[in-house]
Amino acid sequence: MSLPLQAAAFLLLSVAGLSGCNASEPSAEPPAPSITEQGGLGAMATAELRQELATENLSLDNDDGKLPKAELSPSGELLIDGKAVPLDARQQAIALDYRSQMAAVALAGAEVGLQGAALAKIAMKEAAKAVFGGNQAEMEARIEAEAEGVKTAALALCGRLPELLASQTRFAEAVPEFVPYARMTQKDIEECEVDL
Repeated sequence: MSLPLQAAAFLLLSVAGLSGCNASEPSAEPPAPSITEQGGLGAMATAELRQELATENLSLDNDDGKLPKAELSPSGELLIDGKAVPLDARQQAIALDYRSQMAAVALAGAEVGLQGAALAKIAMKEAAKAVFGGNQAEMEARIEAEAEGVKTAALALCGRLPELLASQTRFAEAVPEFVPYARMTQKDIEECEVDL
């Protein structure tokens, strides 16, 4: 499974685990900030990831170390074991498209992860407040609504995977050296939504 898919699977499992939280919200205290109000560090992390995805080589799945290290450079160069694979202009354009699809999935996965982390923080705050009593049904409804927002973002992430697979297929057809690193399958796409 490639890096974007691993990140997506982890994040989707995190979101699924949050939807059943039970805690109480005291009516005397204001509600915790919603996920959309929790910018700060998340925005900085997303900006940093965008910068890395735009300027650094992206690692390709190497079958748990059984294959030589492979990377795609920001210019669309395929590097295997530190050596550039000769690509013509068409192959390089296909490599750039694949890199773009990988980066988009990785960024979407990170954003879902940040939303999931913010939701976990909200749920933990609410659980701590539950010790002092409060309106449990109201709190549960609020957390469920926030969890639905994260689930919607996770489904959108799953929706990006078919184009990533299509791009990977085009790349593998155009560049035989890439074939051993083309490990995403239709099953990965199907499992993405099932994990939700």
